[in-house]
Amino acid sequence: MKNKWIGVLALLLAVSSTVGCSSSDDPSGGAGLSACNAYCDAAIAASCPDSATCKADECADLDKATGACDTAFKTYYDCQKAQANVCGQTCSLDTSKCL
Repeated sequence: MKNKWIGVLALLLAVSSTVGCSSSDDPSGGAGLSACNAYCDAAIAASCPDSATCKADECADLDKATGACDTAFKTYYDCQKAQANVCGQTCSLDTSKCL
């Protein structure tokens, strides 16, 4: 009986690990949206132009970004926030991942 429960537990763990993964076409909206919000908070703190509407203008639809696109937005907004001058625009976004 103990071996049967170990087998059932192993099967449940295997199934749960695949259910938690999403394909690159599934909306994830996690990392890119979080990075955008963090960048906007930094931009607001630095009093960058148009920072008051940053989250509404730049982050609004990022919750719908797919895996590769979400990663591209995360990379972009992490770069924007890491600049010496957070108001600068020296980072580039690879939009080919979002097509």
